[in-house]
Amino acid sequence: MSYHIKLTALVLMFNSTELFCVIDDFFLKFEPIYWKFLKQSNHCLRVRTAQLSISEITFITIWYKCSHFNNFKVFFSWLKQDKSHSFKGLFCYQRIIHLINMHQLTPYALHVALMKGQHKQLLLIDLTTLPVCKNQRIQRHESLIRIASRGESSMGWFGCKLYIAMNQSGEIACSELSNGQIADIKMVKYLVEGLEAKLYGDRGYISQDLQSRLKDQGSDLITFHRKNIKSIQLSESDEYHLKQCNKIETLFSRLPLKCERGSKYRM
Repeated sequence: MSYHIKLTALVLMFNSTELFCVIDDFFLKFEPIYWKFLKQSNHCLRVRTAQLSISEITFITIWYKCSHFNNFKVFFSWLKQDKSHSFKGLFCYQRIIHLINMHQLTPYALHVALMKGQHKQLLLIDLTTLPVCKNQRIQRHESLIRIASRGESSMGWFGCKLYIAMNQSGEIACSELSNGQIADIKMVKYLVEGLEAKLYGDRGYISQDLQSRLKDQGSDLITFHRKNIKSIQLSESDEYHLKQCNKIETLFSRLPLKCERGSKYRM
């Protein structure tokens, strides 16, 4: 059984012991690479291990997302009261928030590793905009000024673009973030780098150059054709999957609910 199938099954049944073992097995190999990356990118000048391991911090993050709790502070209080025996030592609320924010990349690294271990997939690709402020406040915005930029549209917006590839199970296979000025076509090759997949997208991804580059990476890009371009006969399977591309919009509509930050006590 692959790591991805095993992790999905354990999350659904939620066997906390086995789930932690799967996560811990990954970080036994990945943790030295992770600390080396933090040093090279100047995010961390020296390794200062906490009482909780990175595996435990990531496990708490995943456990919260799989639980029925909508408020992380309530979840953490329950964890300290009923499950403290499962951990070497649980800090105060402020400290665990600091550690989770410090190691935000670890759940993403685990996810990418699990998805790349799968065989050739059928993926739907699309993007959504992430405005970070209203147009009237662009000149005063400071928090995301390094990565956000003005996007090109009829109304104009200021923020980032989130690119997502979704598999047939409705799961996020991979994702990329760019500023608002990057052309959509340029990001696709980075989105599926390291994956062998059959990609289905809308007419915005029509590009002969992009198709040839993806072919070299082991992926195929299938799109509908514009009326002024000579059409290529598509198989019934390809036509069916192209018609399913609007399903990714459902995923985009669910993301704000999953990542809600309505108060300072939510994650």
